[in-house]
Amino acid sequence: GHTVLTELFTVEAVSGLLPAVGELRERALAGISAGETLADLLAANVLPGILREHPAAVGPYLAIRDHFLQRLHHQHTGYWHSDGQGLEPIAPAHRAAALDLLAGGKPGPFAGTARALLAQRDHALALEIATAGLARHPGDPGLKELRQQALYRLMARHQPQDPFRFLIYAEMAGAEIGPAA
Repeated sequence: GHTVLTELFTVEAVSGLLPAVGELRERALAGISAGETLADLLAANVLPGILREHPAAVGPYLAIRDHFLQRLHHQHTGYWHSDGQGLEPIAPAHRAAALDLLAGGKPGPFAGTARALLAQRDHALALEIATAGLARHPGDPGLKELRQQALYRLMARHQPQDPFRFLIYAEMAGAEIGPAA
C-alpha cells in the first residue's frame, strides 16, 4: 500500500540503515540529556558517515529520520520539556487571540508576517501564523491565499521523501491526489 516506501526500503538499504539509525539514536539521546529541544535535534540534520558506504540507505534514512527523532524525543522527555513546552497547554484559539492582540485586531499584520515567513522559506511557521489569523479573521481572502501557499510549499518540500507529511498537508489544502501512474 505504500509504493514509494517499498521502493525505498530495499534489502540493499537495510545493511546501512541500521547502523545509521543507531548513530542517530546515540547522538539524539546525548542531546536530550544535554537539554536540547526537539527543534534543536531536527535542525542538526544528522547524516551519519556510514551512509557514504551505503548509498542505498540514504533515501530510507532521510524518510524516517525526523519521525524517528520525534518519537525518541517524546519517549525520553515525556509531556513536560526543559524549555517549558507542555507545562501549560494552550489551545489554538487562545494562541490566535493572543497573536491578534499583537496584530492590533487586524488581519494585515498576520498576512504581512506570513508573507515574510514564506519569503524566508519558513513555510511551517507561515502556515501557523496564517491559520491563527484565519481563526480570528475567517473571511480574509489574503490570509486564505497565504495559508494555501504555505500548504502547497510544504507539500512540495515533503513530496520527495516524506509521503506521510505530504498527504496530511495535501488533505489540509483540499488538494486531490490521484493514484500514481
